[in-house]
Amino acid sequence: MLSLAARKTETTTEPTDRPRSDQAVVATPYDPHLIESLKSDHASLKATLDLLEHYILHQEFADIPGMLARFSDALQHHMNEERDHFYRYVALCVREDAAKSAFVERTNARMEGIARQVMIFTRHYKSIGVSRVNRDAFRHDLEVISDLLGERIELEETSLYALYQPDHGHGHGWIDASPRELEYATR
Repeated sequence: MLSLAARKTETTTEPTDRPRSDQAVVATPYDPHLIESLKSDHASLKATLDLLEHYILHQEFADIPGMLARFSDALQHHMNEERDHFYRYVALCVREDAAKSAFVERTNARMEGIARQVMIFTRHYKSIGVSRVNRDAFRHDLEVISDLLGERIELEETSLYALYQPDHGHGHGWIDASPRELEYATR
């Protein structure tokens, strides 16, 4: 059994230097369909976890490695979409509001930590397999992963996603930022 519950899920990085206003500008577009797509990903991730639970309960061990790979790939894709399109845009929109900015940064760091735990979980069980011998440990670890991811999904869908709005102050739903601002916003 992995000790997933004891693992740190949030990284803390302090920005060493803030962006300068004279740097080149890059535009990040607002996508009116992004939140719908991310919520669809969440539903798919939950369904995959449910299938894994089904497989372990019915001792369908042969189906677990493929489903673990599918889950890992889907989560990685989702994380990339959130980082590149959601967190980057929102971090730039709230950059003048210290409280919102800190909330977005903490949430992003925590999600990255959960993703690392999922990757450890999937690599571990893909390498040793799941059988009658370790099914209880797998079930426990799967429950921890499901709980962590469920909490994150709820936080994102009930609080964080509301911050994703067209930025009317910059016109046409584009946020202008320097490359350094983009890097800072997605740490």
